[in-house]
Amino acid sequence: MGKGKHKSNYKKARDKAENFYFKKWRGKEKTAPAFEEIVYVSRAGWDHIVFQKKRSKAEQLRRLKALPLAKKLLETSTTYQEKSNKGETHYFAIVGYIERQRIKVVVRAKGKGGKKYFYSLIILR
Repeated sequence: MGKGKHKSNYKKARDKAENFYFKKWRGKEKTAPAFEEIVYVSRAGWDHIVFQKKRSKAEQLRRLKALPLAKKLLETSTTYQEKSNKGETHYFAIVGYIERQRIKVVVRAKGKGGKKYFYSLIILR
C-alpha cells in the first residue's frame, strides 16, 4: 500500500474475516454435534459468501462479521432443522441464536455419505 492510501472499511472487515476463516477456523475444525462428524471449512464456502454476484457489499459484510457465530453454532448445535437435495448434493441447515443474533448455517455434502462442508451463512431477522 502506497503513501496516502487507506483501506476501506469493507476491505479491513474482509481482511479480518479472511484471516479468521483461513487461519483460525480452516484446518482446526471440530466435530459438529448435529452430524457427529467434522464439518470442514473450504474455499467454496468463502467464495459463496464473497463472490456471489447478487450479494451487495453490505450483505457480504454482515455475513463476514458473523463467521465466528457460524463456527460457534456448528460446534454447539445438536440438531439440524432443514435438509434438501439437488441431485447428488445434500444441503443441511442449522438455525439458532448465537450472541442474540439469529443465523442459519448451511452445510453441503456430495453424495449420501460424503464429507460435510460449511457452505453459507445467512443472517435472519
